[in-house]
Amino acid sequence: MDIYNKVRDIIIGVVTKRYHELDIKTLNLITCEQPKNLKFGDLSTNVLMVLRNQISEDINEIKDLITVDLKASLIFERVTFIKPGFINFILKKNIWYQLICNIKKTNNYGFKNIGSNRRVNLEFISANPTGPLHVGHLRGAVFGDVLSRLMTKTGFKVTKEYYINDLGNQIENLFQTVKIHIENKVNNTNKALKDGMYLGNYLKEIALQLVKENIDLRNKTQVKESIIEKILDLIKEDLRKLGIVFDSFISEKAIHEQGILDKVLSFLNKKNLIYEGILEAPKGKKNVNWKPEKQLIFKSSNFGDSLDRAIKKNNGEWTYFASDIAYHYNKVDRGFEEIINIWGADHAGYIKRVEASIKALGNKEIKFDVKLCQIVNLLENNKSVKMSKRAGNFILINDILKKIDKDIVRFFMLIRKNDAHLDFDMKKCLDESKENPIFYIQYVIARVNSLNKFFKEKQLELLDFNKKLFDRFGENEITLLKALSLWPRVIESSVIYKEPHRVVYYLIDLAGAFHNYWSKGNLDSKMRVINEEDIDLTAARLTLLNCISKVIKLGLDILAIKPVEKM
Repeated sequence: MDIYNKVRDIIIGVVTKRYHELDIKTLNLITCEQPKNLKFGDLSTNVLMVLRNQISEDINEIKDLITVDLKASLIFERVTFIKPGFINFILKKNIWYQLICNIKKTNNYGFKNIGSNRRVNLEFISANPTGPLHVGHLRGAVFGDVLSRLMTKTGFKVTKEYYINDLGNQIENLFQTVKIHIENKVNNTNKALKDGMYLGNYLKEIALQLVKENIDLRNKTQVKESIIEKILDLIKEDLRKLGIVFDSFISEKAIHEQGILDKVLSFLNKKNLIYEGILEAPKGKKNVNWKPEKQLIFKSSNFGDSLDRAIKKNNGEWTYFASDIAYHYNKVDRGFEEIINIWGADHAGYIKRVEASIKALGNKEIKFDVKLCQIVNLLENNKSVKMSKRAGNFILINDILKKIDKDIVRFFMLIRKNDAHLDFDMKKCLDESKENPIFYIQYVIARVNSLNKFFKEKQLELLDFNKKLFDRFGENEITLLKALSLWPRVIESSVIYKEPHRVVYYLIDLAGAFHNYWSKGNLDSKMRVINEEDIDLTAARLTLLNCISKVIKLGLDILAIKPVEKM
């Protein structure tokens, strides 16, 4: 039951009945929300603000006509106008009764089919297969997994995909690094690594495994494939510990070997969208290594990019962008209707060129979206932990999960919006007080369970909720129901804007409302949930608190966090 969409539908019905000429774009501007200050009403709409810019009539005349029609609706107790153009509503109390009954009987309260089985490719992490996952990958990993869960639960058919960059200089450097480790092991030498090679004991362990397998170093292709396979096993194990399982792993090398890039280039060439030329020098900070070179260039500026982009270097090597064009062509070719990429914030400049390539290949109807994740600043003992992957002192996800439960890690990765910087305070994660929001949320479930246990020990049973019990609710209980009424809106907006942090924010607010209600019972005995002298009131309040616990469990399930039943 989505009260806000229900009331919005009533508003739209009233408006379109009076003003037939309004188009869908205008109607989509009309909102129905909970006012920030509940003293103004239960709900509020901007309908007059929208109409004043579209209708030639006097705003006061529009207001009178609209409010008269709205007052005729059976669900409103009162309809009021507040300048400069808001209409506020007080709902009849029976609406809140319908809401609690709906929450009680519905297993998936708040969820609806938004996606209609729309096929979505959701690519995230895609860390280079040169080592295990570290804290820099953590935020995008959790963000992508939770977004996938949100979209799946609302009717989308989502494929979680990991793109393996298994071509290029990085893989050659990886091979040369492991080769030295193998030679040192076999020859009992201590040959030093060269600049640009990868540090980390995991590569020594992989080298030892390859020695035991008697791998032939002369077969470079086989050695590279074996190294990548073993590193991917490390990555998959990190993901498993974090609660993430991918549906698909796509290899850059395989895309080249299958001729997908050749097919794409042939198409672009026929459309006269690639040419040989020399790009201008990069703007901004001067690059002393840059020199003008003839390259194979894609006309990305024809499709919204700021300039054309190289796809093949002067030395014959393909650019990363060439592989990305082929990869995204492959995504569309596999039948996906929507493509979502989750990238680090340093890839922001890359969005336009990839979007241009999708359009150039004739896929303008494909919905393409990129969500950027800002860096995570790891704090330990109130100090920022400095990390350098090249220096080999980066913090692995596995290291973090040895100290902090994966559910807590997942929660804190969504404590801020994805494009805002995030301080990940390891000490705060372990704190068991209201200063730790996940503890505060889980404590709601534990407290409700304790009430249920007490009620059962008294050999009492929760009666089927009815109007008689609902009528025992006062203003404090209705306030909690108003908080619960927002849940469907949170789900819908989280999916539409692809912002799963909204779920976390809501759970924090709902837990706060619960604990505030609980604390009133400590100050006023009449507000205590358990009242053995008034079983009806106790049953009514306990039913409401069980609804709160139910919604919180639904929220935690989206985050793939297990509820804590007792504390």
